[in-house]
Amino acid sequence: MTDAHLPALPDSLAGLRRILGNLWWSWTPAARALVEGIDPQAWHAHRGRIAPWSHAVPRARWVELSGDADFLARLADVEAALDGYLASRETWWHRNHVDDAGRSKLDCVAYFSMEFGIHEGLPVYSGGLGVLAGDHIKSASDLGLPFVGVSLFYRKGYFQQAVRGGEQVEEYPSQTATERGLRRAIGAGGQPLEVFVPLYDRFMRAEVWEAAVGRARLLFLDTDVVGNRPEDRALTQNLYGGDTRMRICQEIVLGIGGMRALRGAGLNPDVLHLNEGHCAFVLLERLREELAGGLAHDLAVERVKRQSVFTTHTPVAAGHDRFWAELVDDCLRVYRRQLGLQAQELMDLGRERPGSSEPLCMTVLALRGTRSANGVSEKHGEVSREMWAHLYPACDVDEVPIGHITNGVHAPSWVGPELQALIERTLGPDWKRRLTDADRMTELDELDAAALWAAHAARKAALIDLVQRRTGTALDPDALLLGFARRFAPYKRGDMLVSDLERAVKLMADADRPVNLLYSGKAHPRDGHGKDIVGRVLEATEARGLAGRVVFLADYDIGVGRALVQGVDVWVNNPRRPREASGTSGQKVAMNGGLNCSTLDGWWIEGYALDPLAGWAVGSPEPTDDIDRGDRDDREALYRVLEQEITPLFYDRDGAGLPQGWIRRMRAAIATGLPAFNTDRMVSDYAVKSYLG
Repeated sequence: MTDAHLPALPDSLAGLRRILGNLWWSWTPAARALVEGIDPQAWHAHRGRIAPWSHAVPRARWVELSGDADFLARLADVEAALDGYLASRETWWHRNHVDDAGRSKLDCVAYFSMEFGIHEGLPVYSGGLGVLAGDHIKSASDLGLPFVGVSLFYRKGYFQQAVRGGEQVEEYPSQTATERGLRRAIGAGGQPLEVFVPLYDRFMRAEVWEAAVGRARLLFLDTDVVGNRPEDRALTQNLYGGDTRMRICQEIVLGIGGMRALRGAGLNPDVLHLNEGHCAFVLLERLREELAGGLAHDLAVERVKRQSVFTTHTPVAAGHDRFWAELVDDCLRVYRRQLGLQAQELMDLGRERPGSSEPLCMTVLALRGTRSANGVSEKHGEVSREMWAHLYPACDVDEVPIGHITNGVHAPSWVGPELQALIERTLGPDWKRRLTDADRMTELDELDAAALWAAHAARKAALIDLVQRRTGTALDPDALLLGFARRFAPYKRGDMLVSDLERAVKLMADADRPVNLLYSGKAHPRDGHGKDIVGRVLEATEARGLAGRVVFLADYDIGVGRALVQGVDVWVNNPRRPREASGTSGQKVAMNGGLNCSTLDGWWIEGYALDPLAGWAVGSPEPTDDIDRGDRDDREALYRVLEQEITPLFYDRDGAGLPQGWIRRMRAAIATGLPAFNTDRMVSDYAVKSYLG
């Protein structure tokens, strides 16, 4: 957090400035409790955005805290914990990949991503891709991996969602980088870092901002700077906004500008990790560097390839950016000539059929220009090999060089504090060190039933409190609570559970066994079908028999998501197979002891296979070409499992009021989900299989 956007604090609170200057506080329970407890009402009002929150705290409160011995002791403890964390060499990376002389096997990994979701107070993400990137960099920090992230700073973020007239409405409030808590990155020469990015026949200037994410660095490029043309300044206003021309220009800034930002910061990464195809222009910039250094073209291409790895995230065709030749050459003609390439040659780098008139596909550019590629679940790897097999005509489908590293989530960020404390009492204070080992944590099968149920009840109460603050609806804490929250893309079928109102009412309005359903999520502003689904869900919240039982929480963000995954009893997920590449929200629920009820796609195929007690599989495991029939069959299967299995089990209580059969499943979800689907395991897999490969 920059000094300019924090109020003047009493000297005794100087340590708070240090703590807020590193996003480590956001995933450390003691630090979070310290910060949020300063003024909970202001904290909730400002959604964790540090600058406006800190100025909303009354001056008298700061003065009070400056003389509060208990608070100052806690502050000193948290500051000491931060110092210890930053200084520690007892990390996974140091234990395994640093020799006795202190030489690391890698100097730096640079991870390029269009978005990073670290915390709700830094809203420069839209959803799963960004939150995955945020969890990746947090685990890289926890593991001690030398790591830097590269992205763009979006002054208006993705969008804030409001609901008016039964429809989603997009709002775009703007804040500066300093108001978002970023500070100017300093170049190797000691001056504020800026880079010049080639675009059309000119260069535009991008300022570089920085956030500390534990031990890692995160760089953001911002083109909304004085001296740039208005259209250039607009490039980093919105995430996933504008037309195709804006998209390619943003990706030029990310790839080419991002590489230049690393050089300007004095960083020479051993590995470039491209998180989705948006980043693939970084390969061109590395090629230009090698050619400028005198390397022959073919050798330069091979050197860049050896340095670079790629993760693809979607089996949906529309998720792979494609740009037509006229647009590519319009934007990159001058730069292309620096590479010594003709227009056709540049296009062929990203064409599925070189020599054709196809557009340039960023995913193809990334696949051809990197030494390894992976999907984000076992099933997604299989789907990706089939999807891109035509690029490798000499290979059988099973031999296509696209593997998989199953996604995970950052456990310290997503597991509720009460459950973290219970796990620590059970496994010991070093339990987080075991997260790189995917073996089942069998000790968690013995978690005390009453303590586990109490930990879950505390998070459920916090979620219900959030719902009441945001919507005015008071939910029954003893009722079975279902959750559905994600991007409202049509293939995710967000309205399936309320698509038969009569059956939904019968399920949810049972006086003896009531069921509540919480929705949250956004549809892309240009996705009319997704907006229609949101509209149907909103209609259900007002339908007779469902009003007060079906609730929509507007403006889904990391904070809302954290409350949901920690507090719901069951997570409902019903994508059309095989469209779900991974689906990390269900992993967060599992490690909190929530149970998944999902079609067998993405990560859940692996999770359900590890232990079917962790939840329920909905419908046939095989996809169907008949979409309407598949939807009908899956809806019937979803209702059936909710009516006949989930609801009866939840309400089956012993003499002490505990649902022992349910708690048995909660233990199974935690014992398998926590070790198998966390980002410490995922990042260590990347380190061993990709970065060091």
